[in-house]
Amino acid sequence: MKMKKSRYTLAAFFTALPLITFNATALDKYVTENLTVYLTRGPGPQYAIVGTLNAGEKITVLETSSDGQYTRIQNDAGKIAWVKSTNLTDTPSVKEQVDILAQKLSSAQEQATKLEQEKNTLLNEYSNQLDTAKQQIEKLEQSNRQLQTTFDEQQAKITSLSETVDEKRQDLMLTWFTRGGLVAGIGLILGLILPIIMPKRRNKDRWMK
Repeated sequence: MKMKKSRYTLAAFFTALPLITFNATALDKYVTENLTVYLTRGPGPQYAIVGTLNAGEKITVLETSSDGQYTRIQNDAGKIAWVKSTNLTDTPSVKEQVDILAQKLSSAQEQATKLEQEKNTLLNEYSNQLDTAKQQIEKLEQSNRQLQTTFDEQQAKITSLSETVDEKRQDLMLTWFTRGGLVAGIGLILGLILPIIMPKRRNKDRWMK
């Protein structure tokens, strides 16, 4: 009977407590690394436990009690309850920090892979362009060799024709000189013979008269 009366007295005492004022904050915090953090229905130990939080779990602060000892929170599952403020911290848990680092590492690896792919793509494009340039240079060199060969052949023909023309000119000059010499020789002979022949004819004409 005494225990029942004491329970009723405690219940009446807590019921008669003045209402506690709260400050809304709406901040993100993290559960400390304690193994188990209990959630209560209200801001105090007299309220029933309604659940637990995992160590390092991220929660959202909704409000704090006027004395700052309890904080009303909401977890990712949407559950709203109260927890001791000392069980909350602004620092992410080691697990979450590891997860963040893992995400950053994964992002860095993706970027490195992307950059490597871009580098390989650029190298392939450069290699293809270089091969194309080499092929064009080889074609130009081959064309240049062909043109040089054609030029040499034409030059040789021109030289041969020039020599032939020179030979023909010399032959022609020699022919003209020869003909001129013959004409001059014939003229000279005629010049020597005609004076001898012409007087005799004149004498014969005189005798015939």
